[in-house]
Amino acid sequence: MDTDVLWRAVYNAFDPQQSPWEEQAAQFYVERYDRPLARLMLELTDSARPLKAIVPGHRGAGKSWALADLARRLADQFFIVWLDVERSTDIFNVNHVEVLFLMGVAAFRAAEQAGLHPDRARLEELVESLETLVREQTGAQDFRVDLDKVLEGVIAVGLGMAATGAVPVGVAVAGAAALLRVVPFSLGVNEETVRRLEVKPHIAEIVARLNRLLDDVRHAARHPVLMLVDGLDKIELEQARAVFAESLVLREPDCHIVYTVPILLYYSPDFSSARQLFATCEFPNVRLYRQRQPQAQEEAGYGLMRQVVTTRLRTLGVEPGDVIAPQALDRLIEMSGGVMRELIGLVRDASLQVRLAGQDRIDEAIAAQAIYRLRRQYAAGLSEPYYEELKRVHETGRRTDTEICDKLLQNLYILGYANDRLWYAVHPNVRPLIGAAE
Repeated sequence: MDTDVLWRAVYNAFDPQQSPWEEQAAQFYVERYDRPLARLMLELTDSARPLKAIVPGHRGAGKSWALADLARRLADQFFIVWLDVERSTDIFNVNHVEVLFLMGVAAFRAAEQAGLHPDRARLEELVESLETLVREQTGAQDFRVDLDKVLEGVIAVGLGMAATGAVPVGVAVAGAAALLRVVPFSLGVNEETVRRLEVKPHIAEIVARLNRLLDDVRHAARHPVLMLVDGLDKIELEQARAVFAESLVLREPDCHIVYTVPILLYYSPDFSSARQLFATCEFPNVRLYRQRQPQAQEEAGYGLMRQVVTTRLRTLGVEPGDVIAPQALDRLIEMSGGVMRELIGLVRDASLQVRLAGQDRIDEAIAAQAIYRLRRQYAAGLSEPYYEELKRVHETGRRTDTEICDKLLQNLYILGYANDRLWYAVHPNVRPLIGAAE
């Protein structure tokens, strides 16, 4: 293979923003040795009533990819609808009413693309309820939903049994839902409005009409509906508290549902309320070393991360040793902190650095350049109070109950891990910034 063609292929194979539903994604996926979703799979298949579950985890930990794998494994038992809330609406202002509506749109769109011929009247009834609610609670009497535009814009995937036979069907819908960017209420900003949204009978009517739509899809698919709602792990803590700890609304749809949720909710006292409402499936970062012993490597974690890189390279017909030195790979793994997206991004960056250097393999020097580049990006977001907080966490191995600590956790400066208990560490690529040894 021509050198430029090779490195271009490597660059594209290590895209940290790649969707888990793209054509090559199933080939790239590597199951974790600790199988964080194994318990959830059993709960979904065993539960006699619709299960409502939440999956908390750090950004970039691999939740979306693991959920996509879960969906493929369960496609012969459920009609699965995966909804990307983050790309279907304004994630920083989304509220539970919008989520309910998007779930209905995604279920209808996935069923339609699967050839199940869902009744559009059911979706139109849901739209009517949403329009009525917005008009009454905001005074925007001219509010209308452009349903065709929303159907084109929702980011969703359907996976399950086609109406024409026992063939798994997958459908991706690209675009952005412009409608929901103009809804004049948002969770966590106007608490009075949020409370009004839950006043019955309006919210009950929306739920009832959503459930009629879901029932129509279930009958057409001849399988239970499993809704995977991804992207809500990006919302702020106040939003998450209101949606998952203080409201019952997202428990109401009559189907199995799995929501991703922010890691800060998991680390918050409010999580106690959330876990009373939802089954919980933690999704921790991959452990690369023992608690407070950075030099004591966890071989299982390193082995997993090596396999992630190896699998992607071999999909290209390339042996890992031909393009990256083993020591360089281990160095990139170490500096990823066990965050899957960090490792993918570091390898991608190194694939550019090696071409710029005119070399034919990523060695430790090339790996170091990619590591330093990421470190500079982390450094750009720090000021003195953040440095001091990072030093405290590094010295104690504990998080503090401060807004600064929350921000550092949310943005991967501080990472959480789990064995028999939760523990915390400064990201290994950030530690040098506070004068700590690498």
